[in-house]
Amino acid sequence: MGKEAVEKELEKRGIPEVLRFLDGSEANTPELWRKRREEIREILLEECYGRLPVQGWEAGWEVVQEDQNAFGGKAVMRLVDVRIRANNRYASWPFRLVLPKNTEKPPVFLYLTFLPLFSDELTEELIDNGYALARVSYQDIASDQADGYSNGPGALFPGNAFDGWGKLAVWAWSMSRIMDCLTQMHEIDCGRIAVVGHSRLGKAALLCGALDERFSMVISNDSGAGGISLFRGKEGENVADLCRNFPYWFCGNLKKYEGGDMELPFDQHFLAALVAPRKLYAASAVDDEWADPRSEFLACAAVTPVYELLGEKGMVYDGFPEARDTLHEGSVGYHLRPGTHYLGRDDWQLFMEYRRRHGV
Repeated sequence: MGKEAVEKELEKRGIPEVLRFLDGSEANTPELWRKRREEIREILLEECYGRLPVQGWEAGWEVVQEDQNAFGGKAVMRLVDVRIRANNRYASWPFRLVLPKNTEKPPVFLYLTFLPLFSDELTEELIDNGYALARVSYQDIASDQADGYSNGPGALFPGNAFDGWGKLAVWAWSMSRIMDCLTQMHEIDCGRIAVVGHSRLGKAALLCGALDERFSMVISNDSGAGGISLFRGKEGENVADLCRNFPYWFCGNLKKYEGGDMELPFDQHFLAALVAPRKLYAASAVDDEWADPRSEFLACAAVTPVYELLGEKGMVYDGFPEARDTLHEGSVGYHLRPGTHYLGRDDWQLFMEYRRRHGV
């Protein structure tokens, strides 16, 4: 009865079918899914996030500082500067990489954070568990404000008022430039890099991992509207709220739908589905009403058919989750933590537990 209740709720919400092309035909093979995936990607870039640059830049990286005995001698810590040139302009931002000495070729968390670059936010706990941490502070990439493409990577590729890229796309694209750098480092396991973010940065991390198939795992914590949460039937923040409060996070075309979420030609399970068949992990909090944990969970359930089409389990569940429920069996992981909008130790412990279980 529990699983049927979830399916009934999805049907009630009337979300678009992720495995049905715009012409009405069905994407019922892995080959057809690749074509449907491109169709979904185009819809999301045109109507929600804006178009990211695909060429036309030169990238470089420099280690500007290194400590061979960080965290009491347990790790190597590097400060790396990412440098991008395009259209006779220049942008750069730093990230910090911490490599545990107790693990050969460790897997990596690429973490987009709100806190300053040299905050030690759970870094020691991650390296003690054998993970490397690449950490970037989002405002070092581009300011969280409507700046009209005047700073950061947005200044290199100015957009327009319709499908020009919003700040979520700018942050996502910039994370992929860090990925470019990480894939050139022999000390890490380049096949096991997970991208992580919380709240608005959970939206950016999900967008980054959905578009960049080099990431083995995508983790979206409490990302809500514009992230992992379905818009249709959602409690709390909706399209109108996003367009009123944070229009610069998205492209201008999203404003066409602020009058009603049901008019959207997509819903957020489309974005989540772009991660398949790679590992997707969503985390929610019971009292995070603005993000709406039920709608976050439903998006994970809604992408399960895509994973199954590709030979994976998707999310394994028996019904709607309750506080402290952890769903780690399938390729779509999920947990519902007691408490409010937050990314903390309990969440990170479950992320690591899932990665160890699945080897990603």
